Amino acid sequence: MSSIEDITNAPVVRDDTAPEYSQIGHARVTIDPATSRLLGSITYDREHGFNLEWNSKEAFKNWLDDEQTAQSIELRPSKIECGSALYTTNQIFRCARNGTGGIKEYQKKTTRERKIESKRIAGGCPSLVQIKTYPHTDIVLGKYISNHSHAIGMENLKFIWMRDSTREMIASMLRYGKNDKDIVSDPPSDNN
Repeated sequence: MSSIEDITNAPVVRDDTAPEYSQIGHARVTIDPATSRLLGSITYDREHGFNLEWNSKEAFKNWLDDEQTAQSIELRPSKIECGSALYTTNQIFRCARNGTGGIKEYQKKTTRERKIESKRIAGGCPSLVQIKTYPHTDIVLGKYISNHSHAIGMENLKFIWMRDSTREMIASMLRYGKNDKDIVSDPPSDNN
């Protein structure tokens, strides 16, 4: 799974729609991001759909890891937008079954079928997490569309990227005589 910092493949878009100051008549008024109610501010976002809140990016990352584990899904960074005076970043994570980039231009050279079906599904998956960070606070606001257009849980596990440490743990369990059904059905515990 890609980390929050590892977004090198995500397109960066600059949004200059929210000015750092406002012009009222001939006077310039400085915008305070902490108290502003303008579109894109923390106050506006709280009132318009950003119903999740974390104390830091690290807390969000922990929540994201827990959600992916609990639902057996994979949410990947899809887009990051640099902000303005009112917010620092606006980032979207999409379900990996949706894909995070555009349509690939690769043309198949053989008629051979895959043993495992493609991760991407026709029409994509609507699930996404959108988060925003703000210049005056460490608080991260977010909204989560948790509806998937595919099965989640055990049926989705074959499409999930697996950490190297997990892969090594499974390999060692197989070497020590556990069969694959025991590994999948028994959650790891400290007593084993």
